[in-house]
Amino acid sequence: MKIAITGATGFIGKLLIEKHIDLGDEVHVLTRKKLNHDNVKGLHFHIGDLSDAKSLILLLKNADVLYHCAAEIKDESIMNLVNVEGTKNLIKAATGQVKHWVQLSSTGVYGPLYSGIISENQAYNPINEYEKTKLESDFLVLEATNNSVFTSTIVRPSNVFGFQMTNQSIFQLVKSIDKGFYFFVGFEKGASANYVPVENVIEALYLAATNPKAKNGIYIISSWCTIEEFIGNISKSLDKPFPKFRIPLGFAKCLARATFFIPKNPLTVSRINALSNRVIYETNKIETELDYKPVVSTAETIKDLVEFYKKSTINRL
Repeated sequence: MKIAITGATGFIGKLLIEKHIDLGDEVHVLTRKKLNHDNVKGLHFHIGDLSDAKSLILLLKNADVLYHCAAEIKDESIMNLVNVEGTKNLIKAATGQVKHWVQLSSTGVYGPLYSGIISENQAYNPINEYEKTKLESDFLVLEATNNSVFTSTIVRPSNVFGFQMTNQSIFQLVKSIDKGFYFFVGFEKGASANYVPVENVIEALYLAATNPKAKNGIYIISSWCTIEEFIGNISKSLDKPFPKFRIPLGFAKCLARATFFIPKNPLTVSRINALSNRVIYETNKIETELDYKPVVSTAETIKDLVEFYKKSTINRL
């Protein structure tokens, strides 16, 4: 197949490249700068961005599958330009060229949820600029699909993690356990850890691209365990004692609000909500319709991530 990928320098995009190169596909990537794969057979670079019509046309010419993974996640001032206007530009270039579009979205479009079982039928309630612009991007893809521009599949992961990630939040969590600073928030047992290994997300995206049943569908991809189990796996991998300290949810939020001014303060209201929520993202649809099965377990990914953390820590000494 001829594969096109936006966001190729990102956490997920890099692994998608490896997946399809290993399969012998012809892979075309959009990137602002060339990656370190100069002599990789089947890999083609198109230097540009989502505002560059010429590079988009070259990227998408006669593509069997487009994975749209590019998004602005940090700078709110350009999120609409990249996530919305960029998608419009990509759709224009894809018209008459791309057969199937795979959209990397996020469960964040359902908004901040703190309890319940969430399926693809959940009402949308995006709060921040990233969630709003990602949902608008999804709607643009769905509109193009309804107009028969191409077929599409939208994949919505929960919190994606792996040792290759550049986001430091999980590594900060590991460090707090390693140093003995971690504490649980709220009632014992039942709080959710909705982290999904990146390898499982790659598998879900691949099924979205290749399984005919995925056409014009929307799928949540997640892994679930209790926060105690998640923290326990980190502690075990670190060979550290399981954290025992626990504070009430209300007190934790008050403490976070009172100390918000401290630079790099790890205790924030959003992080407390993440560590005390009781949401479960349902994956029954992707399992039954696309025969999805996890490639790796959460425990295996935690072990790899902690090993990477240990090596990185040693290298810093």
